Amino acid sequence: MTRPSLRTANLLAVWAAAWALAALALGVVGVLRPVPSWLIWPATVGGIGTAIAACRVAAALGEGPVRLLWRRFSTACSLLLAGVGTQIVSQVVLGNALKPMSPITAALFAAAAGYAMLAVFRLPTTRRNWRAALATFLDVAIVGVAAAVVLTHFLRRTPDFAAGSPITTTLMVTVVVIASSTIVMVLKVSVTGTAPAVAPALWALAPGGLLGPAAWVLQPVLNHWPHLSGAVVTAPIAGLLFTLAAWVQTRTVTSEPRPTKRRISLVPYIAVGVALVMLITVTLHTGFLPPDLAGGSVALTVLVMIRQLAALLDNAVLLDRMEDQVHHDDLTGLPNRRLFTTTLAERTAPTTVAVCDLDGFAALNDQLGDDTGDTLLRAAAERVTAVTGGAVVVARLLGDEFGVLMPGIDGNLAETLVDAFRTPLRVDDRDLLVTVTSGVATGTGKAVPDLLRRAELALQAAKYTGADRAREHSGALDATAQHHAELAAGLRRGLERGEFKLLYQPIVELPSGSVAGVEALIRWQPNDQPVISPAEFIPVAEHSGLIIDLGAWILETACADAAAWQLRYGIAGPRVNINVSARQLLDPVLPGMVADALHRHGLTPDRITIEITETAVFAGGAALETVRELRELGVGVALDDFGTGHSSLTLLRTCPVTTLKVDKSFIDDLNGTAEQEAIASSLSTIASTLGLRAVAEGVETQDQADRLHALGYRYAQGFHFSRPIPAADIDALLNAPVLTA
Repeated sequence: MTRPSLRTANLLAVWAAAWALAALALGVVGVLRPVPSWLIWPATVGGIGTAIAACRVAAALGEGPVRLLWRRFSTACSLLLAGVGTQIVSQVVLGNALKPMSPITAALFAAAAGYAMLAVFRLPTTRRNWRAALATFLDVAIVGVAAAVVLTHFLRRTPDFAAGSPITTTLMVTVVVIASSTIVMVLKVSVTGTAPAVAPALWALAPGGLLGPAAWVLQPVLNHWPHLSGAVVTAPIAGLLFTLAAWVQTRTVTSEPRPTKRRISLVPYIAVGVALVMLITVTLHTGFLPPDLAGGSVALTVLVMIRQLAALLDNAVLLDRMEDQVHHDDLTGLPNRRLFTTTLAERTAPTTVAVCDLDGFAALNDQLGDDTGDTLLRAAAERVTAVTGGAVVVARLLGDEFGVLMPGIDGNLAETLVDAFRTPLRVDDRDLLVTVTSGVATGTGKAVPDLLRRAELALQAAKYTGADRAREHSGALDATAQHHAELAAGLRRGLERGEFKLLYQPIVELPSGSVAGVEALIRWQPNDQPVISPAEFIPVAEHSGLIIDLGAWILETACADAAAWQLRYGIAGPRVNINVSARQLLDPVLPGMVADALHRHGLTPDRITIEITETAVFAGGAALETVRELRELGVGVALDDFGTGHSSLTLLRTCPVTTLKVDKSFIDDLNGTAEQEAIASSLSTIASTLGLRAVAEGVETQDQADRLHALGYRYAQGFHFSRPIPAADIDALLNAPVLTA
């Protein structure tokens, strides 16, 4: 069976509007000229019948409580239709001139309103804490008392057009029940809260609760026309409202969900305002308040006072919570940087500040996932707190960086933090060994507020020398920081002015010495200044982020030179090795940049080898994924300084390398004892077994070259063959390839 669509709901809404307009037109015609009393009832029956069908459509599209609500609304409309039927029988068939309706009709109308009210009341509400529940209870009580005051006055002041008749009590009960349905719907939507899926529909239906009082007020006016009554006038409108509400419900279900917003309910304020206006009007008109209205006003005043007191208490709690959130970290519960710096600014006594961050946390977070990363940060926060004791302030400064503020002087605090993380952290039922790098600064008096900056400067200095280190601030670090800042600014200017150039160091075949490849090495010579060593400016570029732009320039220039060699020498031209930093490997656009450069210069991928370090990819994650994407392009991948990193043999299984560049430290020990040569020989054997190219780095003598060839090496690189030279000089070597002499 096909579920009804929005088109069906649209058609039913049009039909309901047509029935209501027909009833209105017939009523107007009846006012102008006499018409049969039965003429207006078919339009009423048609409108309510359409409402029953619309409610069933809404029920079919809903689920759970929503479906049950609209089934109950369908039943309420059926009771309404039954009431109309009894009125038709009374007035048309039996000829009874009962105004405005028979007791049976009134009872059925009251049952319809009551059942609809019960359906709304039984909708599940939003769960709240006890403070919110108390506020909701008070809001409901305020609206209830205000409504009772207004209804009481309304019923007492309305002319009793059927005095002495049993129908008076029945009609009053009906009016109260129908009016109460509006109050329940409004309270449910605006105060107690209900599912967003039904709130718009209930707002559309809420005016139906005013039909009972409206029929009561209109009846004396309608007495002049025997074919009109309160029931026959309001029933078509009730059918139209149910149909429109069902149409709104259908649109809500079939449209894209909208994010819900927390809003302040104005209903209690409106209810109090209406009651207040009525009380003032009665007082001005009569000169006093009747006892029932006076009692209601007192009750309303007491409830409003209690509600405002509860709101003030809630605001105080909310302000305390917001104050706590402003100064504390949500994830770890530790003080944040704002509270840390505020506390530090108030100190003048001797103080120690240490900062530490987790080594390789970004890669670990990518590899393990955000949830595990969050758990790791909480475990790290507990470790820092436990190791520093209770007399200190421990804060999460940002990301994976933690700060410690300790009274007194303790220059070893950074070492203490580093040592504390040499024991694995317990994370999700497993042990993770995560090291930290730390910096510390001490001072007293006016120097205390500046200790955080100095400690972070010491932390950066420790990172320059490697992970898992500690460093204490010294005056020399300030000068170094100034120098690094100036160097970073100079790097940016140098890129713009074209102060960088590439040199190439040959990679030769053994024993012939013919050039098989070259490694691109960057050099920087500012205008009219000495050459600055890469060992000095590359770390600054890494930490400042300029390595991304610098790496892009190296890639573009090296590919242009490689393309020129490919054009001149074909497959006999040298491969070009391009160094890529750990920071670049974390940039997801790097594979795309390499692919674009290859395409732009018409360079085949096998002419390029990307050199990476073991430490850049040992943790896996985004960096390792970037390497795999690079390998998929067809370029080679070389592990530089192989044998000195974190997990060399493991990387050979996980990282798609094509070349191993054996570190110079193993080459320096050749021609010594057998034990010294064992590692170099083993690395050559491993590479050969795995089908990888092994390149010996740092060859400085002919004896080393001869011994490497004897140990199985077929490629080597070092000053013995050539120092780094400009691209133009590589052509001369290609035409005179013997470099072993």
